Amino acid sequence: MKAVFRLLALAAVGTVVLSAPAVAAVDFFGTAKIKPTFYKNFDFDGDKSDAPALNEGGWASGEHMRAELRLGWKASGDAWKIKMIAEADVIMNKDNGDRSFYVGATKENQPNAGGEFGIERAEFLYAFSPMFELEAGWDIRYLDLKTGGLLYGDDHPFLGLRGKLSEQFSYEVLYMPIQNNDKIATNDNWKAGDWRVYSAKLNGSFDTGAGKVTLSPLVAYSDNWAKQAKVTYYGIEGLGQIGPVTPSFEVIGASGEFKDGGPDISSWAAFAGLEVPVSKAFSPYVALRYTRGDDDKDDDDVNGFVGITDIGRFTPLMGMDGNILGEHLASGASPYGASLYAYAPERAVGGNVYGGIGNGGSGNNPGQRLVAVGAKGDLGTVVSNLSYKTQVFFIWYDKTGNLENVKDPGEDVDKYAGTTLDLQLKYRFSKNFSIDNIVSAFVPGSGIEDQVDASDTAWLNMLTFAWAY
Repeated sequence: MKAVFRLLALAAVGTVVLSAPAVAAVDFFGTAKIKPTFYKNFDFDGDKSDAPALNEGGWASGEHMRAELRLGWKASGDAWKIKMIAEADVIMNKDNGDRSFYVGATKENQPNAGGEFGIERAEFLYAFSPMFELEAGWDIRYLDLKTGGLLYGDDHPFLGLRGKLSEQFSYEVLYMPIQNNDKIATNDNWKAGDWRVYSAKLNGSFDTGAGKVTLSPLVAYSDNWAKQAKVTYYGIEGLGQIGPVTPSFEVIGASGEFKDGGPDISSWAAFAGLEVPVSKAFSPYVALRYTRGDDDKDDDDVNGFVGITDIGRFTPLMGMDGNILGEHLASGASPYGASLYAYAPERAVGGNVYGGIGNGGSGNNPGQRLVAVGAKGDLGTVVSNLSYKTQVFFIWYDKTGNLENVKDPGEDVDKYAGTTLDLQLKYRFSKNFSIDNIVSAFVPGSGIEDQVDASDTAWLNMLTFAWAY
């Protein structure tokens, strides 16, 4: 009998050992950012009260403070990696200081659009071989973030494969269920309200003798049942390092149709930039950004370019996390029509929606022709640990046939939308703490003045106290 008990005990121990989770070291990390911010005249009219604009923490106007709080953890083994980041991104007030004010809730008729604490990003990887790595989660993925950010960059859910085919070539294939909105207890089509994107990108790196060049052909298919639109995007992205000079470019085409006999979609967009580091303290750049506009919202052709997500705010050359053009300058606060993170006026006009952040980009939008000049550098020789970035954008509409002239009814809207000016100064006290300040202005051009019959400059001032650990 004792032998039987011993066998049972050993079996129980073996079962516990086999069912116990595998042991792996877990590293914790995080950031905490407090952002006192001031908005003014986002409607370009100083005689009107400022309407709230949307940022990552929710709706805000005038003086406010936003908190971006992240706690991350990661673990890895020989062939696998896991990373998760929990985040709360809120406008700081009593309602979320020590309690939750959930998305979908309202107070005084104002919706809460910030984020309660939850898993903001997650990434799960397993490498079967260098050529074949499985990836899943909802972390940052992109198609053209390193250049103009015209097509896609975001943290939507994904399932994909990537790998290195050789020393020169790598690839990534993604399936992204951006929206999947099945309704309980209804007889809706299982695709109703859904939006799925399928993408593939090949990267080829070459040594030209004068420097290295990376060329990346790409394709993405947007099956947007929520807006009844099917769109294929195709194009190429290029990056280079020719001596000290860094060129970059992309060209993206869009071709598709609205379902059930709707209008055809045909558009394109492009970007080109050149950075020339003169010294550690002065690295100037020049860039051009173009999105085609639509001139007649009532015809059978939709020509306004709308990407899956315009991510201009976070691109390396023209991007600035907090400048005024990357804020929510769409419906409500501003007639310009750029959604949060976007630079192009994709939400202007409305109608024939087929993509964009929040699936709100209109194919009737006026498009954009943007010329940017800027510079960045390390001012350590003057003040230790001080750096800067400054830039000026000159912005024209591509087409204005769908825009309404309020100032002079019946006249065409002028094509010059306006000028933006950004200045960012950052002082790093240590590797764990820094302070930066962004002062940014949008001076309306005749094109915006025609639409609002006002000409007041829009202002943003954002201070960031950042802890990293």
